[in-house]
Order: sequence, then structure tokens, then C-alpha cells
Amino acid sequence: METHALFRLINDAHSPWADAFFGLISGLGDGLVVALLCAMLMLVRLRLGMAAMGAFIVSGLIAQLFKHMIAAPRPPAVLQDVHVLGDVLYGHSFPSGHATSDGVMATAVCLLWGLKSWRAWLGALLFALAALGRVYGGVHFPLDVGVGFVLGCVVMAACWWAARRWIPEHWEQHAWAWKISTMLVALLAAVLGLGYRIQPSTAGALGLVLPVLALAFAARTWKLRHERKG
Repeated sequence: METHALFRLINDAHSPWADAFFGLISGLGDGLVVALLCAMLMLVRLRLGMAAMGAFIVSGLIAQLFKHMIAAPRPPAVLQDVHVLGDVLYGHSFPSGHATSDGVMATAVCLLWGLKSWRAWLGALLFALAALGRVYGGVHFPLDVGVGFVLGCVVMAACWWAARRWIPEHWEQHAWAWKISTMLVALLAAVLGLGYRIQPSTAGALGLVLPVLALAFAARTWKLRHERKG
């Protein structure tokens, strides 16, 4: 099958540096990591962050529904000599939940900075590579990742359309909006940093670094907000 041939092309191109790179960034699609990133985005642009959090939840539920309806086998279940990063998984391959979340975040960073900004393209590329890492890591076929990524992008676009129309503007100016966002960042960072087992396990460094960065970011954002008020 063509999808198997493309999988082999990507999965067989492994090397120590590629293992380190994809083993780390593929963790960007982990559920708790994405939830923390959405909460951090809420501190910068509340409306966009809420849309991203909603898209993450909705697209994740859709992906899980299809996973259990289709119950497609993963590469190690049907192919020999698969190069796997992290745990060996065998079932519920289609679509990729990680890639779905990566699609949400890739669209979110494009909406945050705009398509004319290099930061948007760099961020989108990073999340696209994180999704590709699920193929390189031997847990998904390219079709699983492609469909999941597009699903995430579409749901994020739909949630942003809804957020612009249905989220009241005064919410963005309310003091409790920023307090709740900050508390959410602190809570998710604490859970991530206190023993949460990130997927894949090769991305464990994210569980150490990201909580510290998130808390520092929340503290800096809080400080700047109070300085503006002062």
C-alpha cells in the first residue's frame, strides 16, 4: 500500500540526531502540554486562547470517537522492524490524537501572529514537524497524521469563528479573566511538572522545562499587567 511505503520512507530514515529531535518535539502534541499552551495563550489573547482550548477539547473528542469506531491497527501491529520511539502501541491508530492537537496549535499560532509574520510560519512548522514525529516514531501511519492535523486545523478555525461572535468583549477586560487564566496555567504546570508521564516518553524533558517556562511567563505577564494599571 502507498501509505505503508511512505511510512517506511519516513520511519526508516532514522539516526541518533533525528531520534533526539523527533523524540522531543513529538511531545508537543501531548494532551496536557497542549492544554498548558492554550492556557498560556489565554494570558496573551483571552479570546484566542479560549478558542484554542475549545478546539483542543472538541477535536480531541472527535478524534477519540473515530479511533474507537474504526479501531485501525498501528504500524507495529502490521509491519516488521518498525523503529519506535517511546512505548510500542498496537491499536486505535486513526486518526492521530497528537497530530490533531498539533493542527489546533499550528492554526492558533497563525491566528496569533498573522500569516505575514515569520513567527507564525516557524510555529506552524514546529507543530507540523511534531505531528510528523508520530510517523517517524513508529506509532502512526502518514494518513493518520495527515487527517488528524487537518481535523485540528478545521476545528480551530471553526472555534475561532465562533469565539469572535459569541464571547463577549467585556470578558477580555474583566480582572477575573486574567486571574483564572493564571491559576489555570499554574495548575496545569504543576500537574505536568509533578510526575505526569508525557507521551511519548522520549519527550520527558518537556515535562521538566515547560512548567518552569510557563510559570515564568505567567509571572511576567501578571507583572506587566499590574504595571500598566499602575
